[in-house]
Amino acid sequence: MDGPYLIRGKLLWDGIGDKAVPNAAISVDGNRIKAVGPYEIIKEIPHKDFFDLGDVTLMPGLIDCHTHLSMDAAMADYLEHMSDPIPQLSIRAVAMMKKDLESGVTTCRCCGDKGLLDIACRKDVEGNKVSGPRLLVAAKGIRASRGHGFVGYPFDGIEQIINAVHENIRAGADLIKIYISGTLRGEGDLPSFLTREEIKAAIDEAHKKGLRVAAHCVGGIGLDWALELGLDSLEHAYHITEEQVKKLAKSTTRVVLTPGSVLSDERIYNLPARLVEGHFQERDEMTSSMSNVIEAQLQFALGTDGLHGDMAAEMMHAVNLGASLLTALKAATIWGAGVCGISGITGSLEPGKDADIIAVKGNPLEKIKVIKNIKAVIVRGKIIRYEI
Repeated sequence: MDGPYLIRGKLLWDGIGDKAVPNAAISVDGNRIKAVGPYEIIKEIPHKDFFDLGDVTLMPGLIDCHTHLSMDAAMADYLEHMSDPIPQLSIRAVAMMKKDLESGVTTCRCCGDKGLLDIACRKDVEGNKVSGPRLLVAAKGIRASRGHGFVGYPFDGIEQIINAVHENIRAGADLIKIYISGTLRGEGDLPSFLTREEIKAAIDEAHKKGLRVAAHCVGGIGLDWALELGLDSLEHAYHITEEQVKKLAKSTTRVVLTPGSVLSDERIYNLPARLVEGHFQERDEMTSSMSNVIEAQLQFALGTDGLHGDMAAEMMHAVNLGASLLTALKAATIWGAGVCGISGITGSLEPGKDADIIAVKGNPLEKIKVIKNIKAVIVRGKIIRYEI
């Protein structure tokens, strides 16, 4: 747009309140929100264009807090495809970003990718060379040689891990991603593939440079260490115990849930064959663990973990796990912004924040599934998708 405009909807949920307000409008000037409120008041603000979207709810854009740009979980054997050549992964990443954007995702937190392609994608999105959400990227995921992580790169010992953190920072990473545990518990206790000292080194070095640390960690002793050492975000938490949930509640660590990876049959069957049975065998335990996090009334965020364009499904899973509709909406917006460290920029519809706005047909505070009915997507004031 080359001038200020107004957008109007039947309802508006601002990402903060517990109700949607009727007949509301948003004034957008450049890439920022200028004003939000009743249409009869907002319409008096000078504007060049006006978009009346009718029977929709205006709300903040969705934030996918855990994904990988070049991963497509709709593909068969999708984890094995993370070893595809970098050019092929890059082409896939561009397609996935477009899919995210059209589904109402205005911010993606990429928790590691191959060959620094996420850095390149962020640069090209910001330069308007490709279409995509706002990106926060982790560059190379840091895992142990003998540890879990189809997307990560192997680093062993404190020195190598410190060097890896600095390598990512020099490349332009927005956050650091480490892999502490695997995903399946199997027999016995969950091992930590990183030592306590290695986890501490990664967190300390990142924090010195002002970066947050996210950890693939589903449970076990590594989860305890991470909470003690000041981890910023715990990803997945599939096997977190009730005692660990209590520790999490007392810590400064946030949690990002990715329930679709466990609850979608189709997605499980897209895993390498050797992993399918284990996911079904442990599903009940994983489901119970995520429900315990939600029942504890902790703020949490949501991520698709590579099932691009399906944040609506993650929100519906959260509701099925015990979250209220309002909680699921906040997890996908303002709480996600908090995990990303950008709640002063986006995540809610407030004057001065970036104009990251979506319009959905229906009222998501009554039926969460209407999030699938996207009628408009606006990112930083730019109208990406608009349907009457």
